[in-house]
Amino acid sequence: MTDQTTGADPAAVDARAFRHVVGHLASGVTVITTVDGDERYGMTASSVTSLSADPPLMLACLNNAVPTADAVTRSGRYAVNVLGRDHGQLAHQFAVPSDDKFAGVPTATGTTGVPLVEDAIAHLECEVVERVVGGTHTIFVGRVVRAVAQEGEPLTYFRGGFGRFEFARDDVVYRRARQQVLDRLHAPGDVIEVERLAEDLEVDQAAAFYALTRLAGDGLVRRDPGRGHVVTPFDTRTSDDAFDARLAIEVGVLEQVLGRLSEEDVAVVRRRFEDMAALLVDDRFVDFDAYLDANHRFHETLVGLARNPVLTAMFGSLATRQVMTRSFGSTTVTSQRFVDAQRRLTEAVEAADRDAALDAARRYTELAKERVREILAEVGGEL
Repeated sequence: MTDQTTGADPAAVDARAFRHVVGHLASGVTVITTVDGDERYGMTASSVTSLSADPPLMLACLNNAVPTADAVTRSGRYAVNVLGRDHGQLAHQFAVPSDDKFAGVPTATGTTGVPLVEDAIAHLECEVVERVVGGTHTIFVGRVVRAVAQEGEPLTYFRGGFGRFEFARDDVVYRRARQQVLDRLHAPGDVIEVERLAEDLEVDQAAAFYALTRLAGDGLVRRDPGRGHVVTPFDTRTSDDAFDARLAIEVGVLEQVLGRLSEEDVAVVRRRFEDMAALLVDDRFVDFDAYLDANHRFHETLVGLARNPVLTAMFGSLATRQVMTRSFGSTTVTSQRFVDAQRRLTEAVEAADRDAALDAARRYTELAKERVREILAEVGGEL
């Protein structure tokens, strides 16, 4: 880790005027967390940005007057917790001095040992590779060792206050376009033209383009340089491969860690399961997108028990959330058997029962593959 200090420069503008002007630059809101010894530290920060993709580097600019800055210097690690649009109170809690900023905040322990704010819409765990002191702040350059995200709109900071982006209209357009794809109104390989989609949905082309960009992120369409936005083919082989690969990773992790987990690890698995189970009631999804997010977090937590960033990255590359969107997104009806299988898996983890855990994981996978076949048969998809 290198350490640099910038020289003092005469102020070009009045400090008050400077703060007023830069306040017009909207930014995302994060909570920077770290741990030093047995003590956890956290602070709200909006001066956070990506620096490089190869290698993956993040910048975090922290006020030197806040204890978290010194703690990051000592520990050499930190996490960027990206807050969602409903986390204004959480941002305030970490922004003001307190004996325990984590009071009432659900947390998990990251692969680097730092505390993670569970409700954040994204986490980036970093190891400090360089620090630069400039005026009242220190810039920490962190090498990203783990990065995960879920669906959600970000909390923003603008002119001294917290707010949200107004994505409501565009989000409605995206959901309508997505439902068309899930209902197989567009055949695999079909090109969805921006102009035609805008006309069909009676919106402007900017909203239609935004929808297609989101659909590409979901894996529902792909951007073909020569043809445009093309509907991604989907069949049971695609889903089987993804679910089998996830199972292989989870089986390896469970065989490795069961019997050696801490009480906190087990408690996090239980909490993830309860969050997911609450979104499936009487064989129906309460909120399909929220269920997908909760399901992804549950399985990511299982894989994360190995404390192996390579396995976590492999799990992320499977894109099982996109597969489940394609598989189950055309219906609100599902089966309580999914929750029952994952409940047995959770209970087996709590009991450190390896055989029961592996059996439940395999049962859940078979249920998922079976359900894909049922849905594709109902909507006329490819088997």
